[in-house]
Amino acid sequence: MGSDSPLECIYRVLITDDSEDDRLMLKLALKNHARFSVIAETCDGEESVAYLKGEGIYADRQKFPLPDLLLLDLKMPRKTGYEVLQWLQTRSFPMLTVVVLSGSILAEDIAKCLTSGAHAYFAKSGLKDVRNKMFQEIERLLDERHPAIHAKKN
Repeated sequence: MGSDSPLECIYRVLITDDSEDDRLMLKLALKNHARFSVIAETCDGEESVAYLKGEGIYADRQKFPLPDLLLLDLKMPRKTGYEVLQWLQTRSFPMLTVVVLSGSILAEDIAKCLTSGAHAYFAKSGLKDVRNKMFQEIERLLDERHPAIHAKKN
């Protein structure tokens, strides 16, 4: 199989969440999914934008590569998840899949995120089975999106 095969692809993950506990829970959950590799974590939207721009301490793309997946919290200080989504709409990151993870299950929050460019929205859960199912769905989403992106590049 070639290196672009979905079965061999390792997806690079950037976690953006102001809760250290939530970031830790996500990192621990992702250890059970071999195709995900957490490359960095940021604690608010402003830091996430700096990472994606390659600004400041994130300027070295060897050390801080662009992610394939951004796990984005909504309610954060300095710059919210909504503001990150708005910023992303002004840039081109064709390889980036954005998944919002939020404590909110309000229909208007979900709709606003999806119309603002998020590829998926999941409610945060402390249940291991729910998290595992969520990451299986995210993996399927990435597998669906990446072959199309690879085809566009060729």
